[in-house]
Amino acid sequence: MARSELDRQIDAGAEAAAVFVGRFLSGAPLSDRPRAPGGAAVWQHVLLRLALLGWAGWAAWTWWWLENHERVIWCSAGAAGGLVPLVIVLHIRGGARRRHMQTLVVPMSLALKETMPVWDDAQRLAAVTIPLDRSFVKIALPDGWHGQDGHKELLRELVHARMGGRWSGEWNLKRYPFYVLFQPQKDKVVYEVPDRVDFFAPEVQAAIGSCRPGQLVLGLDDHSEALTKEMTGESAMWGLSVGSGGGKSSFLQMIITQLVGQGATVIGIDVKMASINCFEGVPGVHLYTDPGNIGDMRAAISWAAREVEARNYVKQQNPSKDFDRLTLILEEGNEFGDASKEWWNENKEKGDPASDPIWGDIASIMRMGRHVNVTIIGVFQDLRESAVGNRGLRNMFRLLMLGNFNANQWKMIVNTSPVPESVDKAGRMLVIEGNRRVWIQVPYAEPEAFREHCLKLRSERGYSTADLYGSPPARSPQRLPSLLQVSRPLFTKEPPQAIGVSAAEDAAQKGVPAGQAQNEEERFTSEDGERFSERFTSDPGPDDQPTDAADPPVPVAEQEAPVEESPELLTLAEISRRFAASGTELNGNTLRVHKLRRADFPVGVMQDDGKERFTMRAIAQYYNLEWPPNSDEEEPGEGEQDHRLGEGDPAG
Repeated sequence: MARSELDRQIDAGAEAAAVFVGRFLSGAPLSDRPRAPGGAAVWQHVLLRLALLGWAGWAAWTWWWLENHERVIWCSAGAAGGLVPLVIVLHIRGGARRRHMQTLVVPMSLALKETMPVWDDAQRLAAVTIPLDRSFVKIALPDGWHGQDGHKELLRELVHARMGGRWSGEWNLKRYPFYVLFQPQKDKVVYEVPDRVDFFAPEVQAAIGSCRPGQLVLGLDDHSEALTKEMTGESAMWGLSVGSGGGKSSFLQMIITQLVGQGATVIGIDVKMASINCFEGVPGVHLYTDPGNIGDMRAAISWAAREVEARNYVKQQNPSKDFDRLTLILEEGNEFGDASKEWWNENKEKGDPASDPIWGDIASIMRMGRHVNVTIIGVFQDLRESAVGNRGLRNMFRLLMLGNFNANQWKMIVNTSPVPESVDKAGRMLVIEGNRRVWIQVPYAEPEAFREHCLKLRSERGYSTADLYGSPPARSPQRLPSLLQVSRPLFTKEPPQAIGVSAAEDAAQKGVPAGQAQNEEERFTSEDGERFSERFTSDPGPDDQPTDAADPPVPVAEQEAPVEESPELLTLAEISRRFAASGTELNGNTLRVHKLRRADFPVGVMQDDGKERFTMRAIAQYYNLEWPPNSDEEEPGEGEQDHRLGEGDPAG
C-alpha cells in the first residue's frame, strides 16, 4: 500500500523528535553546530536539562491535575530568583576557561595539523588537555604514531613556543592510550659548601659527639650537613693529595683532636715542623718533626710496623680481642720520601738494598693494620706512585681527598672523565670513596685551641697504653741547621758557638709545661753540652767577672795573637783520600755515618756551594790520628784506634 505524504511527514517528525530527545538527554548540542570551546562540561548540560525536564513535569501535574496554580507560580518565581544569580556567577567563572580555550588550547590544536594529519580539527581539539594553571600539557596521539619525519621534535618545539620556558616530555608510545605529557623543567636548587666552618660550632660538635668509635667528621658538605667516614674496613687507610695552601694542616689538627677524643694513640711524622707541633705534650700523641733526624721518623714507622706484627699474633691467639686505635700520620709525604731516600743512601751498608726499605714497613701497616685497628693517614702535595716508594701503595688508599689539584693530578689519581674543576680555597676538599664524590669544607680552629681541647679530653676520658706492646722510640736531640751553626775554632779548645734559642724558650713557644721543658733542656745539655754550650747558657753575670784587682783582664786589642795561615778546608771524601795516601785507612762512608750519628763529631764550615768542609787536623784529632804523618807524637793504641774507626753503635 502506497504511503501518503502525510505518513512521510509523520515519520520525519518522529525521527527528528527522537534525535532531539537523544541530544537533549546526552548533553550534546541541540543543533548540528558544534558547541564553542570553553563552555560547560557535557555532564553539566545533562544535569541541567534533566532538572528542567523534572520541573516542567511537576509544574504540569500541579497546574492541570491538582489545579494548584498559586503553588506553581510561587515555586517558579523562587526557582528563577535562585537560578539567575547562579547562572550569572557560572558565566563569569566560565569566562576564564573560555578565554583559556580560545587563546591557547584551540590554536595549539590547530597547529597540530602538521604533526597529526590523520585527525580532523575536532579530534585534535579533543586530544589537547591543558589545565587553567598550565601545570602540564597532555596530548593524545593517534594509533601507530611514533614521531616519524621529525614530528616528535616539532611537537616539542610547539609546546616550548606556545607555553614558554623549557618543558620535558614523557612519551608513552608502547601502551594504549598513547600520549605525551609535557611538564615544566624545575630549576635545580644550587647548594654551596660553606666558606668557613668553626670546629667548635654546635652542629660540628654534635656530629662529633654522635660518632661511633672509628667514625670521624671530615667537614660540612653542600647541604651544610656533617660528612662522617669510618676509618675501618676497606676505607681504613686515607690518602690526601692537596696542593700548598689547601688546608692540610687544619684537617690534620681536626682529625688528631677527634682521635684523641676516642682514646687513640697517634704517631705524627712531619718534616715541615708546622702542621702538628701544637700537640706537643698531649699524652698519647708522639711527634717526630725534626727534619735533621730522619732516622727518628723511620724508627717510629718501623715501631708501628712491629706493633702491627705483635697485634696480629695476639689476634691469632684470641680472635675476639679488640684493640685501641693506633694511627700513623705521615704529613708532607713527598718531602719525607725524598729525605728518607737521601738518608738511606748515606747510611746504608754494603749489601743493603738500593731502594729505601721504609716503604716496606708502611706497606706492611697498610696491608695488615686495619684488622688490628692500626691505620694510616698519608698527606701529600702530589700523590704520585713514586711518592710512596713505587710499591703500589697508592691504590690502597681507598678513601681519597683532593684539593687544589689540576687536571693531570686528577687523571693520574682518579682517572675518570669529566675532570671536575678544582676550588682553590683553603679547607675545600673533594672526598672520593668509590663512585661517590662530595665537596666539603674542613672545620677550622686555632692550633692552640686544638691543643687545649685535647688536653681537656685526655683529662676527662683518660688514656691507656694497655694495647701497646712496646713504646714509641725516643726522639734524638734536635740538631741545629747548618746555617745556624758556627764551626769550632781551629787549634784551640774554645767551646763551639751556635745560634739558637734555649729548650725552655722553644718549649714555651710550643706550650710545653715548664717541667717537661726543663727535662728537655737537661737532656740537651748532657748530650750536646760541648757542641751547643752557648745555646743553653746565659750571658755571664757580674759574679762571673774576675775579681783580682792585681791581675785585671788584658783587653783583647792589647793581646798579641800569633798570626796563623788559614787551614785548608776539605770535604770528607777528600780527607779520606788523603789519609789513605798517607797509609791510614779511614773510610769515607764511616766519616759520613759518624757525622750524622755522633753528637761530638767536629763541626765543619758551610761553604757558598752548600757543602760542609773540615780540616785535616780536626778530623785527625777526633780519631786520635797522627797528622802530619811525619809527626814524632806517639800513635794511639790499636784498640783505641779500632774503636774510633769502627762503625759501632750510633751513640759512639
